[in-house]
Amino acid sequence: MNTKQFRLALIVSVLSITVLGSAMIYVLYNQTVPKKELYLQYPTGISSSLGTVSFAETSEQKYYTISVTGSGAASAKAEEATIILGVQTQGKDASEAISQNAELMTNVVDGIKSLGLTDENLTTVSYDVYPIYSTVNYTLIVGYQTVNMISVKVTDMKLIGRVIDVAADNGANRIQGVSFGLSLEKQKELETQAYLAALGDAENKALLIAERLEVTITGVLSVTENVYQPYQPYYNYNVRYDSAVAASTPIIEGKLSVSVTVYIVYTFE
Repeated sequence: MNTKQFRLALIVSVLSITVLGSAMIYVLYNQTVPKKELYLQYPTGISSSLGTVSFAETSEQKYYTISVTGSGAASAKAEEATIILGVQTQGKDASEAISQNAELMTNVVDGIKSLGLTDENLTTVSYDVYPIYSTVNYTLIVGYQTVNMISVKVTDMKLIGRVIDVAADNGANRIQGVSFGLSLEKQKELETQAYLAALGDAENKALLIAERLEVTITGVLSVTENVYQPYQPYYNYNVRYDSAVAASTPIIEGKLSVSVTVYIVYTFE
């Protein structure tokens, strides 16, 4: 290799090392230097609870953002109710307790059906046979107890009290409680209403902040949401009837609601 060729190779090597070193320094700098966020102070009259104004940077574009939380809810009266009731019997042997229970439960079911309900409204919740032990000798079985519990689903709220009364009149001595609910269609309807209310709440807050800061909202960067399903009221009676009910049982259903919370990040300029 002559002197000219040697000098050319040396120059190329030096340039290569320089370019490689610059590239490594650039990468390390971008990895170690934190991204900057700019938090702006609210003008007088705007609470910080309304939202957050900040500066965000992505790999492609820089954004000035307003972050707000919106809440919405919708409610409606219960459309259906489930009554849990049953029969508890006791006998010297298991067969006696089971036989007595079957007879009484048949009367209870027939009485409930006389109100216009069908097998589709009735579901067995539990059926248990327990030994009864002596209070003196805990290893000695002195009898057996049978408990048969069913659920009765009604869509006519006026029938709730009547179901309880008729069941008790026909031998039901265990009334566990009543729970209320909404149909799936009604739940979806309330959820949509709650979403619209939450989105409107968030938008109003963002517009208020933008107006006071004299900026213009240009779009939405992200949306996060939470949905809370209806609260189902439950009335626990735990009543054991030893005799016929003297007065009609009044049941008043309440309202059930769906709540939605959204977290929206708006962009502005």
